[in-house]
Amino acid sequence: MCIGNNKEYMAPSSLLLHNQKAKPKLQMRVKLRIHRLKRVNKFIEEPTKHEMEMRNLKLYMENMRILKENERLKNKAKMLHQENLDLLLELEKKKVKL
Repeated sequence: MCIGNNKEYMAPSSLLLHNQKAKPKLQMRVKLRIHRLKRVNKFIEEPTKHEMEMRNLKLYMENMRILKENERLKNKAKMLHQENLDLLLELEKKKVKL
């Protein structure tokens, strides 16, 4: 451990000077890192955003297909139910005749 570089062992006045010099450099580094991260995130987010939009569109199309199929099956069930009622009515008429 080097004593000269450790802030705990510096004199208060030299510590103050050291902090004043380090602050602008540190702020500049932080701003630069933030700028780099924003730039990197932009390149990462754009393809991800496009992929999510495509996935969303595919899911929407699949949902529409399922809804149409569901409606078709409901109509078929109604027709079968009506046919069943008609056949039961016809059977009752035949029973009455006998």
